[in-house]
Amino acid sequence: MKFGVFILGDKPNHLTHRQVFDNVLEEVRWAEELGYDEVWLAEHHFSPYGTLADLPLVAAAIAAQTDRIRIGTACMVAPFHDPIQLAERIAMVDNLSGGRFDAGFGRGYQAHEFKGFGIPMDEATGRYQECLEIVDGLLTQESFSYEGKYWQLEDVTIHPRPVQKPIPLWGTVMKTPSSFEWLADKGFGAIIGNPYQVDPDLQGALDIYLETQARRGKTAETGNVWALLNAFCDNDDAFARSYPRESVELSIQTHRQYSNPFERGGEIPADYKAYSDWFDKHDKQSYEQVLNSHLTLMGDPDRIIDKMETVIGMGWRNIMLRMSRGGAMDREKVHESMKLFAKEVIPAATELAGAPA
Repeated sequence: MKFGVFILGDKPNHLTHRQVFDNVLEEVRWAEELGYDEVWLAEHHFSPYGTLADLPLVAAAIAAQTDRIRIGTACMVAPFHDPIQLAERIAMVDNLSGGRFDAGFGRGYQAHEFKGFGIPMDEATGRYQECLEIVDGLLTQESFSYEGKYWQLEDVTIHPRPVQKPIPLWGTVMKTPSSFEWLADKGFGAIIGNPYQVDPDLQGALDIYLETQARRGKTAETGNVWALLNAFCDNDDAFARSYPRESVELSIQTHRQYSNPFERGGEIPADYKAYSDWFDKHDKQSYEQVLNSHLTLMGDPDRIIDKMETVIGMGWRNIMLRMSRGGAMDREKVHESMKLFAKEVIPAATELAGAPA
């Protein structure tokens, strides 16, 4: 199994942006020291919900402070980027990290971000898919041409060339079946789940992806799929389940304020019809909903290992952990949680995953 740490760069009011970034880099150093396989970063704009506005830049800073851990993006919001510049920056980070970069993309979903960039949300899917195709072509081919609706290229070669051949490319998928199908068709990996709500149908999402692979004659495997789960670990089970409340509730509140894909009562963009129940679900979101999900890894090691047995039984082998949701937890408690999870849960989960069915 592989375990990664998901970092959003949440900014609670009592921290400066510099302190948030210091915490991000500290958490990455902890993850490397404790043996985690990967750190995953998320791009957001214009709000304290997430403050990592330039993921290749953050990844370069991480590369300079680490030696082993892989650095992934979950995700870069493709519609907001020029694909040539993005491919160049990805290749640069891959070189600076010695070939440790995973480039993950998404189409975005927050209406205020699209408004800020002046991009219609109905263009999100088209721009996302064209951007990924261009980035893939520029990273894998010495000379690349492309004729699309939003971008056109003729015989473009980027420098530097990436170290990895190829750099792993990923797409984040949450609710839209056609998104799963497109990723499987392209042969890109999938990051399933989201940082703002526990998805009770994570199993269904994995099944869609694997079935799509199989229908297209590809090997149906979970090695190129990651699941995103909330986590906090302490030897005191009651403490582990109660302590994150304040920080997680802050995250829920901030998300509710900034993250809507359309105005309440407004028209739903054509690309986001799968989000039509957004307000019904998110108005009712609570800490108890997060805590009591069978997919939330909050508790003492025994409780989490029991839950990992369920997660492994669903078919998951790569788990991305949101360990400090909200950004307001005491740093030492986050460190101790990561340490205990690495010491007790990861070995047990790895053994469970390797046991005969």
